[in-house]
Amino acid sequence: MADKTDARELTAEDLPVHSRLLLRMARLRLGADDIARIRDLASRPELDWGAFLEAAAWHKLLPLIGRHVDRHRLDRKAGEQPGFPYPWVFTGAYLANRARNQGLSDEFGRVFAELSAAGLRFAVRKGFSLGEGEYRDPALRRIADLDVLLAREDARAAHEVLLRLGYIQGKVAEDGERIEPYSRETQAFWKMNLSNQLPYRKPGGRPDITDFNVDICHDIFQKKSGISAGAGELLDRAVPVVLCGAPSFEPAPDDRLLDLCSHLHKEATSLHFIEDRQDLQLSKFLDLALVAEACGEDAWQRFLKRVEAVGAEAIVYYSLHFTSVLYPEAVPTRVLDALRPEDTAYLELYGSLDGQSSRWEQPFLERLFNARRHTAGTVSNVPLQ
Repeated sequence: MADKTDARELTAEDLPVHSRLLLRMARLRLGADDIARIRDLASRPELDWGAFLEAAAWHKLLPLIGRHVDRHRLDRKAGEQPGFPYPWVFTGAYLANRARNQGLSDEFGRVFAELSAAGLRFAVRKGFSLGEGEYRDPALRRIADLDVLLAREDARAAHEVLLRLGYIQGKVAEDGERIEPYSRETQAFWKMNLSNQLPYRKPGGRPDITDFNVDICHDIFQKKSGISAGAGELLDRAVPVVLCGAPSFEPAPDDRLLDLCSHLHKEATSLHFIEDRQDLQLSKFLDLALVAEACGEDAWQRFLKRVEAVGAEAIVYYSLHFTSVLYPEAVPTRVLDALRPEDTAYLELYGSLDGQSSRWEQPFLERLFNARRHTAGTVSNVPLQ
């Protein structure tokens, strides 16, 4: 099953048609050339629409695909080229995500208001910060939870606020209607390995929102990484914004980009996320690409100084390197050159922070679109001795 092809030699043109189509559509804005290429790929007889649908869902891009289908009339014929089949599946996903995210926004706006009323400093990471910011349409991005940056000394006060709002630290029960506390084993693992509090949840009470999930973070880097950017410092640099209809804050631009790089690296290399099929998703690379694209020369210089100050060059290079593979226009070559370490072999490693370092045999683009590589016994890797 393993493909020994060097990742640098594999291009998008080597991928199956459904993967090439998804990669072409995984952009916020589409130009005339993009539309022409999309219609060409969509009319190929070898295109597997079932595989395309699965990949779009897996990479959390169905809402974005739905808006493209609607905005660019991809459901209609263009000359001899047919339109997308079953377009309502895609446009329906977009409209459903809009309703879902509005429900999340209403709830999380109340959370922001209560945290502020309690005199707590906080900043919103990812999620609605990106949805209402770079995407300019919160319906485009599938939002799973509310990520909040909070100083560790404020954790108890935030805990009391969330309890009053009906949240508890737990997981969704099998019946899907209640939240049950985490096991002692889970609590112990979380405390030893992660920089976040155990997630707070409460039942959503509607088909599209099983639960509301609030994730409190005290450091944007994992404990075992040896790097730290604590909430106290980041909150001192945070900027005011209005999100979910409520006054709030988000990290400063440098910290926001650094946070996205750390988040992408963590999930791409952690055994937990690999086993849960959440390690490589195009949506995460698109998030990072959109924020990176907005950086001018001065912003990049400030960012590079910030990276050097915290010693995160290897993590940041990992994330920006693979983002540039998918979105070459997003990251300037000079930035990659400034960050590139002498030894880049670590780019193909995973599990290092879990104490189980292994090396991928499949090149990046292939494993990005290989939905079967997570199946038990088939993950393509070579353990390091």
